Parts: sequence; C-alpha cells; structure tokens
Amino acid sequence: MTIRLRLTIYWAAVLAAILLVAAIAVVKIFVRQQFSALDAALLEEAQTVADQIQGKGSSSALGILQRLSLETDIGPGRRVRIVTQHSEVGNYGDVHTTPPPFDRSLPTHPAIVGNRAFRFAVVPMMYNGEIAYLQSGVQTGLIYESVDSLRNLLLLMVPIVLMLCVGGGYLLAGRALRPIESVTAELDAIGPTNLSSRLTVPPVADEVERLTEVINALLERLERASATERRFASDAAHELRTPLAVLRTGLEVALARERTPEQNRAALGAAHREALSLCRIADELLMLSRLNGEVMVDRHRLNLRALLTEIAATVGPLAQAREIKLSVDAPQDAFVNGNEGHLRRLIVNLLDNALKFTPAGGSIDVGLKSDANRAILRVADTGEGIHPAELPHIFDRFFRGAGSPGEGSGLGLSLCREIARAHGGEIAAANLPSSGTAFVVTLALYKEDPNKATAPLR
Repeated sequence: MTIRLRLTIYWAAVLAAILLVAAIAVVKIFVRQQFSALDAALLEEAQTVADQIQGKGSSSALGILQRLSLETDIGPGRRVRIVTQHSEVGNYGDVHTTPPPFDRSLPTHPAIVGNRAFRFAVVPMMYNGEIAYLQSGVQTGLIYESVDSLRNLLLLMVPIVLMLCVGGGYLLAGRALRPIESVTAELDAIGPTNLSSRLTVPPVADEVERLTEVINALLERLERASATERRFASDAAHELRTPLAVLRTGLEVALARERTPEQNRAALGAAHREALSLCRIADELLMLSRLNGEVMVDRHRLNLRALLTEIAATVGPLAQAREIKLSVDAPQDAFVNGNEGHLRRLIVNLLDNALKFTPAGGSIDVGLKSDANRAILRVADTGEGIHPAELPHIFDRFFRGAGSPGEGSGLGLSLCREIARAHGGEIAAANLPSSGTAFVVTLALYKEDPNKATAPLR
C-alpha cells in the first residue's frame, strides 16, 4: 500500500469521525432548541391563563379555556383542560391530543410533561379553594418532522462531503508526495558507476529539501568510500605484485638449473624473506579491514602506563644496540577502555617508526599524561623529520616518503590511525622546531559504569 493511499485512508477515517460527531451534535442541538422554544411558549401561556382564571374567578374559567383551545400559533392539535383531585373542570381542543393523566405525582410548580407525540405545560393553581392544574399542550409531530428532515439531509450531505473531501485529500497527497517521487526517480538513476551524481535540491526549505541534502551527503560519503576502496585495492595489488614477482623469479631461477647447496640455501632465504613480507602485508591489510568494518570487541579497563612500560622494556635493548637513547616519562596511571592487542600494535608501530628514522646517537622520548577526559601519548624522535609536503599524507595507506627505508609496507601509520579512531581517539604528527618528529595519540579515558562491577586492573 502506497503512502498516498494510506494518507487518504487516514484522512477519510478522521474526517468521517468528525463529520459523524458534528452531524449528531447538530441534530441534538436542533432538537433541544426546538423543544426549548416550545416549552417556554407553553409555560408562559399556561401561566398567563392560570393567572387570569385565578384573577377573574371560576365563572370565567370555561370561556378562557375554550378561547385558548382555538389558538394554534404555538402548534397544531391544541388541547387544554383544568383538573382537580375530584373532577375535571373543563376540557377543550383536539381529542387526538392526549393530556397527561392526573395523579399525585403531578408537580407542585410549573413543569413540562409529554412524550414523542405530545407536549404539555402543567401549571398548579387554586380553583374554588382547592388545588387544580391547568394543562395546556400541543402535538409535537411538526418538530419531529423537522428533525427527521434535518437528519435525512445530513445523511445525504455527509457522504457527499466526505467523498469530495477524500477525493481532494487524495489529490493533495499526490501533490505533496510528488517531490518524493522525483527524488526516488533521480536516486534510482544513480548507479555504482555514477556515484558523482547528486539529487536536485528543491527551492523550498521543507522536509523534502532536508531529505535531499541528507541523501546528497550520503552519496558524497559513498563516493569517497568507493574511491578509497578502489585506490586501496589498486595499492594493495601494486604492493603485493612486487614481492610476488621477486618470489616467483627467484624460484624460477633456482629451478632452472642445478645449484650448489649454498646457492639453494641463498635462494630459499630470499624466498623466505619475500614470503615474510607478503605475510606482513596480508596481516596489516586484514587488520585494517577489520578495523574499518567491525565494531571493536574484547575491550576492558586497561592501564596504558603499564602497557607502555612493558613495551619500552622490550624495545629498550634494540634501541641500545642502535646507540639510541630511549626514555619514558609516564608518572601516572592512565586507564582506557581498549583492546590490549590493538593498542600494543599502535605503540610498537610508533616506536618502530621512530627507531627507523633516528640515527645513532639520537634519542626517542616517550611521554604519557592525562587530563580530565583524555590520555595523551607522545612519541618524539631526533631524526631528520618529515618533508612538509609529505606530512599530510603519512597516514595514507601504502604511503612511503622519499626518505623511507626499503623495508615496510606503508601501512604501519595507517594502522595506528585506525586503531586510535576505533578507541574514540585520534593521532597527529608534527615536525619539531629543532629536528625530528613528534607523534601524539589521544585516547578517551575509561569511565566507570555505576551499574557494573569494576573490571580488573591490568
């Protein structure tokens, strides 16, 4: 069922309920107004006649009653009479109009009694020293005929008005949804090969305009993601092609002719190095894919200071062997909600990168501090620094600067950035004023959940 049809059905249901309630209210108000006017006229006239009879005496009662029975200005079927507890004093008018019976339940004050056929005003009065009642009434057939006519008119008009309004609502719904249909048609025309296309933004600032802007923003993100994936696939193929070609060539040469054991050992060693390079690239590509496509799992409360100290102790001998001074300044604990393996990979990559570009006799300074919401890890070296033109691209996948050593896949810093972002943080790099480069990683601090037990410290 289309939105247009659903809107029309909802509009028809609401409008039908409104019209039905309005029609019932109109009929009830009309009936009340008609009988209110009739009752007021009957009571006023009956009270006036009762006062006249009481003022002139009982001798004039019958004449007054007879004249009153001939008046038809209030309604047809006029009937008047005076009754006491013992007898009926006078009874004039239309015999088809039945007055109310006399019993002890008659009111002691002016009142209206009746049924669907007749309406009577009953006024108590004194007649020859005893209580009597003047009953003056008319038939109510004309009023009910008017009510029936009004009801029939409403029964005819309400469906007609409902159909006209529903038809108009259907047309208006179609007109209101026309921009949506236009957006749908334009969006359907955009395929995987033309993600650069954008929807036409309507000139009116309404919900459709907002929807179009959101869809255009989504298309822009899809275009960037698609371009990134294509570039990633191209770069990955390029990076894998070289070690595969070297591995294949070495094996073909080794198999082409008889070789000495030393030559075979050298060929196998070269093949082993290329295989290790391929494994490293595949491992880094797999981790990048997981970081981009999956929600980080296996997180816990992690002491970043303890992890940093442990890694620095492992890397320390390697730095000493290269005559590089490695210093760690982490005076306080800094707890984050993180994955230990991923954060270990981040710190190791940064230290490995610093060791590659720091000459003998240089130094690497590692610092860890925290503020109210963040843990801040800083790794600074005294190398030559990064060329300003290359600095914005060092976190791109497979990027290797002009001064990069031959080893490496160009994915290490990309992994660092994705790991930092997966932990709600960010990484940045800048050249130092003297020499060298500083990498700064910010990570969100661990926040205690009052509804859960505290995780064990690590």
